[in-house]
Amino acid sequence: MIGLRMASLYCLSMNDDIVIYWLKRDFRLVDNPALTEALHKNRQVCAIYILEPSFLEASETSAFHVHAVLQALNDLRKKINSAGGQLAIFKGEVVAVLDQLFSLLPFRGIYSHEEIGILRTYERDIAVAKWCKQQGVTWKEIPQTGVFRGLKDRDQRQKLWKQFTFSPILPRPSADLLSKLTIPKKWKSIALAGQRELQFEDTPFAMTDSQRARLQTVSETAAEATLQSFLYERGIDYKGGISSPLTAITAGSRLSVHLAWGTISGRRVYQATQARKEELKISEDQTAKRWRASLTSFLSRLHWRDHFIQRLETEPKMELEPLNPAFKELQYDNRSDFLSAWTNGRTGFPLVDACIRCLQVTGFINFRMRAMLASVACHTLHLDWRLIDHPMASMYTDYEPGIHISQLQMQASVVGINTVRIYSPNKQIVDQDPDTIFIKEWVPELRDFSAEAITKHRQEALGDYPAQLVDWWAASREMKDRIWTIRKLAASQQAAREVYEKHGSRKGPRGRKGNNRKNKTHEQ
Repeated sequence: MIGLRMASLYCLSMNDDIVIYWLKRDFRLVDNPALTEALHKNRQVCAIYILEPSFLEASETSAFHVHAVLQALNDLRKKINSAGGQLAIFKGEVVAVLDQLFSLLPFRGIYSHEEIGILRTYERDIAVAKWCKQQGVTWKEIPQTGVFRGLKDRDQRQKLWKQFTFSPILPRPSADLLSKLTIPKKWKSIALAGQRELQFEDTPFAMTDSQRARLQTVSETAAEATLQSFLYERGIDYKGGISSPLTAITAGSRLSVHLAWGTISGRRVYQATQARKEELKISEDQTAKRWRASLTSFLSRLHWRDHFIQRLETEPKMELEPLNPAFKELQYDNRSDFLSAWTNGRTGFPLVDACIRCLQVTGFINFRMRAMLASVACHTLHLDWRLIDHPMASMYTDYEPGIHISQLQMQASVVGINTVRIYSPNKQIVDQDPDTIFIKEWVPELRDFSAEAITKHRQEALGDYPAQLVDWWAASREMKDRIWTIRKLAASQQAAREVYEKHGSRKGPRGRKGNNRKNKTHEQ
């Protein structure tokens, strides 16, 4: 399957022929390998973005994603225009648009980054590669992350990752280079929106005033400002501050949305963080030690980010199937009323409902709460992880398929090489929101009740707020038994060893060979 993902990787020689820079999820000028190489190796480069109907119509796509694309795209277009260059936007499926452009004025090559996406984008890229071969067009896909296509030996990944991550940051192209970005007149006639900004009116989506006010700005300029504020102002609280939804909003890096849409590169973030740590080594500030601990923790998360995206690149079918095939036999109840209650924040578990409602407005919740949401859906409400995949993805402005799908399978306990973690929503209240401040912000029905009443809430309604859909302990215990029945099978354990060899981390204590852990379940 990986072989099918391989596209043409020919170097395009310098001449007067037209080449395309196909902008995808890399909305930036600094450290953009595909754009940089296209500009340096060609005389005329046409920068294009294609707004795909299949993207707009996909069940996982939401207004949050369109918001991110429009902001990032319009900001990048302004920067290119100010340097004397041009960026054109077309609407249609990619092969159809390329075919139309080619018929108007042939081009000899395409540059883009290697996108690690879902099956929809994977199949689109296969179709593009086929079209390029038929037309004699070379397509060069260039990695923009520490994720490696066609990786056969996971033991070699760490070396490759370091080579990529510590290679020099590519500077912003000069104005002279950016002025080479031109759009032929014949192509302008079919471009979308002319020279004006692309608006929500050009899409089938809309947002409420509340959503507009709470969503992060997604642009290269905003990404750099967010990075600087994290490294010099907010990041001190990262370690110990990212578990609670109350503190994670500021203690977290808030760079996930920028990394997801490519308004900043992971390499840029990693090297800037390392440089800040070096500054702190010679600092006499009393907070320097705390700062270094937080930034070390953040660097570890950046490494894990690429690790999980690598899983999807290596195993594209994991969008539809568990990494451990033994868990295809895991039975779910999949009650539609439970799915509706979960997606609308009406489960009767106060912290779960608060997180869902927060997501519906802000497009963001911290990692631990995402893990809890998935755990409650799968372990407690007995919903198949594939059933909640797209609803969850649509709520995340920072939706990154490789992260989302990998974490979803882990939290649903269908990978087989990780500890089974079952999150107790009530314990999480005690640990992360003991005064129920976050809950009362997002679940107004509970504002008149004490923190004690909310924490102890079980089977009785609190005013207009419903009772819990199920008994958490009994329902979770039932699913845990189902999981361990499969996990103890010889076939499951053999599959787990194979999963580790192909996908397991080789870094730190979790990188031990084999699958020799004791049968453990952590209730959190």
